[in-house]
Amino acid sequence: MKQASRFWHAAPWHFAGVTAVLALVAWWSPPPAPTDQLMMEHVGQGVIVPGCADLNCFRILVPATVELFPGPSLPRWRVYAVVMNAAAALATGRLALALGLAPRAVALTIWLSALGAGSFSTVYHPYNADPLVLFLAPVTTWLLLNGRGLAAGALATFGIFAKEFAAAPLYIAAAASAIRRDGAGLRRHLALAVAVTTIWLGLQLGLMAAFGYSYNANPSSRPLEGGYLRVWLEHVGAPQALFALFGTFGALHLLIPVGWQRASPELRQLSIGAIPALLAFMYVATPERALWNFYFLAVPLAAIVLARLSAAAAWAFVAFYTLANFRIGAQIPDVPTARYALAVTIAIAVVAIVRARTI
Repeated sequence: MKQASRFWHAAPWHFAGVTAVLALVAWWSPPPAPTDQLMMEHVGQGVIVPGCADLNCFRILVPATVELFPGPSLPRWRVYAVVMNAAAALATGRLALALGLAPRAVALTIWLSALGAGSFSTVYHPYNADPLVLFLAPVTTWLLLNGRGLAAGALATFGIFAKEFAAAPLYIAAAASAIRRDGAGLRRHLALAVAVTTIWLGLQLGLMAAFGYSYNANPSSRPLEGGYLRVWLEHVGAPQALFALFGTFGALHLLIPVGWQRASPELRQLSIGAIPALLAFMYVATPERALWNFYFLAVPLAAIVLARLSAAAAWAFVAFYTLANFRIGAQIPDVPTARYALAVTIAIAVVAIVRARTI
């Protein structure tokens, strides 16, 4: 209870800090290209678009909400992305606290979540539902950890009107229950997951039947033909694909396995339970975006190791991690190339790993 009270006492300061950095990214990053702007605005202004043959037409909630607000399109959508990413980072910090992380690791989790490549990329290109579902995922998981299954199911149901990933935490919790051989938890979480998925399927089929919606041969809807993964690999090539995946978490990739060894049983179980969902989403969606969706479990694992360093070293990592992501995620051309900042973060990560193994 004391730790939770301290968390909420510090939360406004963390929120203000990460919001300031995200707002800087929104101001500094160039206009996105290519963009889904016209389609998202069309969906938001019409909500129902008869005959639509675009996946975004099925994801009604975010455009219908953002388009209610006045002002120029790009600033308005970037404000949405900034606020939701800051809230997502704070929610992930609260989840990390519930999963047993120490206060310094919780603080690092907040900042690493907010300033990651995936977060910055949604500010650079805000015309999507990702910022909202990035917020919903840790909140839903926290509710499940606290035995509030109905609230988690209701939140996931709300979220699937934005994007289907909102149901993923329910499946992850079910898999985690199976890992710890909790039959009652498995049945409860799986029932919630199936119920929410059934509602999502009803939405898809209802829009198709009533308004002539379709997926228009979108690769994501063709899993037997390689899904979106095949198209992505053909487009970017293997070397660029590997860099894109590494750039999603950068040097955090090195810290995650070590953090998993030192994590609480609950965090380890959730992390392993997330692997099937991770593989599925990386197959049917843009892989680096799909990978970042699981930041709410990956970043706390990395923060566990990073927190073993001195405060100066740990926050130096955050600073260089942010600098690298200005280029990788935010596409800001006015900062040094990402390779130098990445090299510094890798060096600090190696020191953190060595220190973790010797303590």
